[in-house]
Amino acid sequence: MTNKLMISARLLLLITLLFIGTGIVKTEASTVTDNNIQVSLDANSIAFSYPPFIENSTTLVQFRPIFEKMGLEISWDNHTRTIIGRKQGIQIELQIDNPVAKVNGNSVTLPVAPKLKEGHTFVPVRFISESVQAKVEWDERDRTVAIHSKKEYTSSDAKFHFTVYGLWRNMAGLEKNKSEVDERVQDFATVEDVENLQLAIRYFNFTMLFISAEPQTDETEDITLIDYLDRAKQKAAISNDSIIEEKQMKLFGFDAMQLTYVNDTDWDKRIDTLIVFKSDLQFYSIRYSSYQVTYKSSILYFKELLESMEFQE
Repeated sequence: MTNKLMISARLLLLITLLFIGTGIVKTEASTVTDNNIQVSLDANSIAFSYPPFIENSTTLVQFRPIFEKMGLEISWDNHTRTIIGRKQGIQIELQIDNPVAKVNGNSVTLPVAPKLKEGHTFVPVRFISESVQAKVEWDERDRTVAIHSKKEYTSSDAKFHFTVYGLWRNMAGLEKNKSEVDERVQDFATVEDVENLQLAIRYFNFTMLFISAEPQTDETEDITLIDYLDRAKQKAAISNDSIIEEKQMKLFGFDAMQLTYVNDTDWDKRIDTLIVFKSDLQFYSIRYSSYQVTYKSSILYFKELLESMEFQE
């Protein structure tokens, strides 16, 4: 009787372990629908008729809203159950239940295959975004997928070229900066002479970037960088108390000066970073201005922006 009880106990333990093991496998491959997941493109929410969900740590969303917001022209092959998205220079192909997609003919293995769920087609949001050269961030606290589209900018004098991501706009609202018609540029050009501005753009949170070029004259030809920076301090009424840091640096192979300071000209405190350098022909200034509350994250982005910036005189 004792032996039978021991055998029964062992069988029960074995069955329990098998069920637990199966449960672990199911958890790892589980699908989690999370009605709180939000998806935004350049700070604007994307609406879905069916909520995004997470599978194997991958967020999947309805394909049509994300394709349309990304500017992809959609076609559907009913025979092969293949979605095709096209925009200038990009073609994306995804097949239902196939973990291998194609971007411009090149195969890409997906973490999760596109799938049908309750009559809706779902695709991995990161793959779609990065295929159109956007950047993607996941905010765990807010349960938000933030997509930042790519945009190229060139200064009016065609000497500066760089890449930005997200909702950046020309402050004049024009294809080429015309600062004389934009009151916002007039208000915030505290260091630059408006007629010398080559570019003025702003992010949706009112972080701003200004690029200015001042031709050298007989009077300014012998001015040193330190003298030029001192002149900028005087023009913008930058006091010693407001200066956070002043240092020498190299930019585009030129000697440069960088000044970080508190800017009190706006309704709330801003922190500005001003970089000036001198070529054989002109003085140049690059100024990045953000509110103090966003400065820590914003200055990291400015460093990335400078690394992507190209200068050719």
